[in-house]
Amino acid sequence: MEPLSSCISALLLRTVDVTAGLCGRYERSYTHLAHTIPLRSTCRCWGLSRTRQLPCATTSLRTHTLSGEIICLSLVWRCGSPGGYQEWLSLEGQARSKIILTPNALILLAFSTGSKSVCEHLLLKNQLVKTRIIRPSIIGPSACVPFEGWAGPRPSTLIAAGCLYVRYPYLLWCLGCQPVPVVPVDVVCRFILSQAFWQSGHSHLERGGAEPPSEVIKVDEEKKETSLSDIVIEGEGQSTRPHANIANAAWDISSPPVSSFSWASYITALVHIGAASGRLHRSIASLTGLFLPIELLPRLRLRHEAFRRLHLAFVRLPLEAMLGLSDQLPWLMPGMLRDLKDLSAAIELPVLFFLFTNCGFYFESDLVAPPDFDGEQYMFSCAVAAHRFVDRMEQRRSHCPSRYPNLNLREHGLRVLNEKGLQRYSSIVVGGTNEVERCSDLWWALTQPRGNLAIRLGGWILAKVFRRTARSIEVDIASFEALAKARSDPLQSAPSCVVFAPTHRSFFDFLIVSYVCFSLPELGLDLPYIAAASEFASIPVIGWLAQKSGAFFLKRGGLETDHSKLKERLSNAIEFQQDTTFFEFFIEGKRSRNRVFVKPKTGFLRCLAEIDGKKIVLPLTINYEGLPDERSLVHEANSGCGEKMSLLRLANWLFHVFSGRVDIGRVHVSASKPMMVPDSCGRDIRALAHTIQSCHQSRVMVSNFHIGATMAALDLPKNIVCEALLELGCPIWPECGIDESSVQAVDCRDMNWAAMLQFGHLFGPFMVKSHPIWSSWLCPNIRSVNRNTTTLTATNAVLSKLIQHFERAEQDVDEVLKNLRSKGFHAPTRKHIIQYLPDDGPVPMFVMQVAVEAKLAAADSQKTYGCSNEDVMSVGVEPRFLSQVAGVSNGKLHRNDTTEAFGAWGYQDSYFVLNVKPNGSKFVTMKGTRYSISGKPLMGLVGFIEEELNVAIDPSSQTFPACQVLQNVPGSELGDEDISEIIALLGGDIGRVSLRSIDRARHGTGHTQEDMYDLRTCIFRSRLPDAVVWPQTETEVRALVSLAIRNNWCLIPFGGGTNVTHSTHCPNKATDPRPMISVDMKLMCRILWVNEEDGLAHVEAGITGAELIQSMAKLGFTIGHEPDSYEFSTLGGWIATKASGMKQNKYGNIEDIIKEVYIVGTGGPISHKHKTEKTSVGRSSIGVEMKSLILGSEGCCGIIVRAVLKIWPIASSKSYESVILPDFDAGLKFMKDISKMRSMKPASVRLLDNEQFRLGQALKESPPAFQSLRTFASKRIGYFMSFSDKLVVCVTMAFEGTSDEVKMQKKHIRNLASTHGGILAGSTNGRAGYDLTFTIAYLRDFALNYNILGESFETFAPWSKVADVIAATKNRIVSEHKRRALPGTPFVCCRITQLYDDGACIYFYFCMQTSGVAEPSSTFSAIEKSARQVILDNGGSLSHHHGVGKLRSSFVEQIYSQGYIDSVIAVKKALDPTNTFGARNGIFSQG
Repeated sequence: MEPLSSCISALLLRTVDVTAGLCGRYERSYTHLAHTIPLRSTCRCWGLSRTRQLPCATTSLRTHTLSGEIICLSLVWRCGSPGGYQEWLSLEGQARSKIILTPNALILLAFSTGSKSVCEHLLLKNQLVKTRIIRPSIIGPSACVPFEGWAGPRPSTLIAAGCLYVRYPYLLWCLGCQPVPVVPVDVVCRFILSQAFWQSGHSHLERGGAEPPSEVIKVDEEKKETSLSDIVIEGEGQSTRPHANIANAAWDISSPPVSSFSWASYITALVHIGAASGRLHRSIASLTGLFLPIELLPRLRLRHEAFRRLHLAFVRLPLEAMLGLSDQLPWLMPGMLRDLKDLSAAIELPVLFFLFTNCGFYFESDLVAPPDFDGEQYMFSCAVAAHRFVDRMEQRRSHCPSRYPNLNLREHGLRVLNEKGLQRYSSIVVGGTNEVERCSDLWWALTQPRGNLAIRLGGWILAKVFRRTARSIEVDIASFEALAKARSDPLQSAPSCVVFAPTHRSFFDFLIVSYVCFSLPELGLDLPYIAAASEFASIPVIGWLAQKSGAFFLKRGGLETDHSKLKERLSNAIEFQQDTTFFEFFIEGKRSRNRVFVKPKTGFLRCLAEIDGKKIVLPLTINYEGLPDERSLVHEANSGCGEKMSLLRLANWLFHVFSGRVDIGRVHVSASKPMMVPDSCGRDIRALAHTIQSCHQSRVMVSNFHIGATMAALDLPKNIVCEALLELGCPIWPECGIDESSVQAVDCRDMNWAAMLQFGHLFGPFMVKSHPIWSSWLCPNIRSVNRNTTTLTATNAVLSKLIQHFERAEQDVDEVLKNLRSKGFHAPTRKHIIQYLPDDGPVPMFVMQVAVEAKLAAADSQKTYGCSNEDVMSVGVEPRFLSQVAGVSNGKLHRNDTTEAFGAWGYQDSYFVLNVKPNGSKFVTMKGTRYSISGKPLMGLVGFIEEELNVAIDPSSQTFPACQVLQNVPGSELGDEDISEIIALLGGDIGRVSLRSIDRARHGTGHTQEDMYDLRTCIFRSRLPDAVVWPQTETEVRALVSLAIRNNWCLIPFGGGTNVTHSTHCPNKATDPRPMISVDMKLMCRILWVNEEDGLAHVEAGITGAELIQSMAKLGFTIGHEPDSYEFSTLGGWIATKASGMKQNKYGNIEDIIKEVYIVGTGGPISHKHKTEKTSVGRSSIGVEMKSLILGSEGCCGIIVRAVLKIWPIASSKSYESVILPDFDAGLKFMKDISKMRSMKPASVRLLDNEQFRLGQALKESPPAFQSLRTFASKRIGYFMSFSDKLVVCVTMAFEGTSDEVKMQKKHIRNLASTHGGILAGSTNGRAGYDLTFTIAYLRDFALNYNILGESFETFAPWSKVADVIAATKNRIVSEHKRRALPGTPFVCCRITQLYDDGACIYFYFCMQTSGVAEPSSTFSAIEKSARQVILDNGGSLSHHHGVGKLRSSFVEQIYSQGYIDSVIAVKKALDPTNTFGARNGIFSQG
């Protein structure tokens, strides 16, 4: 009865106005039960002493009214106490001694059902006291006051039964289907008060009191079953005092049937809630909690005695036996011992409850339940109250947070009891660490009533994940009540579908909604068909699970055909489902990266509106404290680029989850009122979308975490933030404790801002007039506010801070725009502006992006706030020249060669092309079949480029359109007579001389970025040759040289045209006005002889590396020289540039391989003389060596026609390996130690820095799911070895030699790797790194299609300077890029290739975005030149193997003395007095 007295006290302390304000949904129905309480009433509460010996407990309350004193007594008989009746007699004396009666006193007594007759009998003995007896039936929790489900500090009869049932589900009960004679405690209290104040007499009625209720006139109580109140106690007489009135506080038998519920339903609700919260296991509870007590035992029609014996045999005796055993072995399972002792105190309650639960009690009373009183809902409140009591008991025992957190007052005025009443909180926990620990999550998932195998597997995984990431996932059960009523309304047809429309803040959203439906079948919600983004379909495992779980995939920004397909899918799903079909979609489309509400989309709703039938939309608000992917979301918001979901990324996130590094605090799920979907499109749909979002906003909750984040973001005190939230009426997250912080705050400006924007929509309406841009950003469905803001002191303080930050963002954007315009960028792009915004200020980047969008919109930009055009559907572009250059293949000249590409690197049939999948994802493929990656989808390349360069690649853009013919090429200055002379010396072969523009353009350029840019734009900044000649013999070369001398022509030798130094460019006319002729040597490609014994081969200089390697391989030999360009470069070009190959460690550079060189100069052939044939003298000491004059001469001393070179037998064993090292410093030390291995060095060793290593990973085909997981496992191993994705480097190696040599070399490498903290990464990665050399060159031309310029350059640096050269070069490029305010981020990477005892070759790659740059190629060249200067300043060389050419000739004076320059030029003049070979490359540019 304590809830009764507590409730009476609460009601007496309030006026009827306060009471009415606290009423819930049944307020109007109960007004006829309440009577006015005078405002001058006072009360004092006191109680009788309670001892263990007494069989009852009493509480009393005394109050003074205008007409006298009223004394209320409430008594509870302790059932089962021995000698109960005799002790009641002694209790009467105590009561009389405690209660001092006044002449006009009224005793009002309310008894529990089990003590009615005894108490009434005692009262009849006193003839002097005016007594009114109120007989309540079983008292249950409140229906309204102080809130629905309130049950006081101690459980009443009904709640006690529920507690026992939940706490010990294995007890033996027998429960019938009879209705429970329960009445809410607040109804009883109102009834008691009405009886008390009716006694105040006519004077009270004259003051406006209510008429006495008719039910107090009744004295007799009729029952259809015998109860304890009919017991007649021997020795006591009956009394019929006229002044003793008895009233029944119970629902009358005529009350609506819907106002009651059965014991079986009550127990079923207890089981379902227990199973949903995890306290009861569904399978066990179904057997012991439902089948036995509800189905089996009632069918046996047991009498009370039979049930008592059954209970004795199966429950009491086994329990006593176990208690006896536990007394003997107290150390055995102490927790179980404690439970058994607790159980023994209440073991007989199922027997005592037998009469209540198996007999029907029907009362006659004038208390008729209101027609809108829902017995099923009230039953649910009773069941929840029972679980709350159990939870409190467990909390006191284990000191753990409650799973059903009660509302508590918070500091700084964050009260939940205010002038509007008490907030109702009816949530249960379905996941997280605060959920009841199950014995097995897998068993729980398998025993859920619904779901296929995939769904159960997903439920099991999610249960694990939620427990690792969240403190609690709470579901507001009461908020789903409106949906249940809408579905079960008998006056309306059942809906054909129900659509869940949750907020979208995390990828957890759709998982949580499905998990709630799966774990709470009591809600009656089937698992929904999820409208997921199409990118999920391509993820291995995840896509399969999603499809099996009922997901279907949508393409964002779809076309009309996609709309039709969606409509068809929805219709098919509705027709397939016999009952209501459930769907789930996100009204905002994409996730909000910063928790700001996004403008709602209407595509899904429009499809739904076109389908016949009744459709209901249920807005769901999912409140998070922290987000599981908040860091990545904030990064995406700042960068403007979304990260693609992948299995590897998911595995990496799961690793963080199970490592305990993900903590999102609490999650709360609640539903708004369901809405009908109109049958028409247009404004109704748009209005519905905005209404759904308004419902989302109305249920946004704020916790201490969000308050702390706001304090940090805006530098405000806590009381200001809290008061502002109270002023705006923002719901406060129910706390488990006053000072408890559910999730740890983060020291991150951007994440604090994102957490603050959880409730940012509340401030949007206040900025409609002053700052409309920010207002619409904070609250897309903005509505003007007509509130007087002068009284909102705290709100104005927060608004002021927000506006200060917003205005600061606008100022920063204006300053950046001003700076960019001063640099020549008058129409900068969004990304370009964002790139130069300050990132160290108080405003996060994603906020400043809103100001950027506003500025661009003001400049007539077709953009949307916060969005980028990422949904464009297109095909890959292939800007290529359609005309073909003349070329040589198989020793023959072809006018339109189909082998080599023009205007791009490599073969015509091999190039990268961008593709777009139907779901919008971009990937790259390489055409052709020549390389290992050809034809394979490279899913990560586009994302890598976009992330590293901070660009967005638009598949529909075409930097350079396809060209049919080359344009803007000046005509040749050679006359017809000149051409005739050339044809004559070629034996009349007119096909071996060309004046075509495309041939002259090809031979007047190389492969620098300037060359490719000129060819693509058809704007030539260098002079082109006047003719191209293909000599076939040495005799023709001599004749051509003689003709050039006679006609004063300049000859420029041409090999493969792969130079990157402008060495084939013609000198400008101001420097040399003579006609220029390019001499293409590729027809001179014969192998003259091979001396296998001496290991020598005599080869013509025009042969390409690929042809030479193939020819030697047929003979079983290798030349050992494989530069990156060997497929197209020639032997003569290697000699002229002093080239170096990848396998230099084993075979040496070109100066080590070449034994003799033969050239044709202006004075005739320059060569060695031999007395014998088909051999070479070898090493000799005979003065200045001739080849030293020719190596590196770059075509300025004559035309190289042939050479003798060393060859080796093909190695019997070849192998590859790779080593992963923690950082570049470790890699550098590793390479330095390898350089000291002498003959044990691998043939090729390359150290890739982190940037180039990640580029290589992006150039790999997307692996299958298993391999992705293996890669993930490898990364995790590396993580535990202190490897970081942003620091790790890779060394790739190629081994050649005998089997023993290779084994020995690998052994040394393993030992060395271990010494430097590295791990072997396998031969596959080693081979991939080797092959990367040949495919990476194609990337430059692919990037050029999308306004990205790139180039490579190399140097040699001593070991003591390598690190300095690399760091200084990268820093200079970045600083120069920033100084010019260029768009995007420069990408600079490097690798260390050829190793020497004293140093190594460093190969740099540099690329940058050029969108909007006025002169992109020239700007790029200026930055590269600056980097070259830094290399020289820090101890690097001008070139390691590319040569100098004209591109780097300006640096010659920095590396040679003037005396040396003059000497070399003098030698040049002696060899070529007419300067016929006037290419002016390298040192010869000074002459």
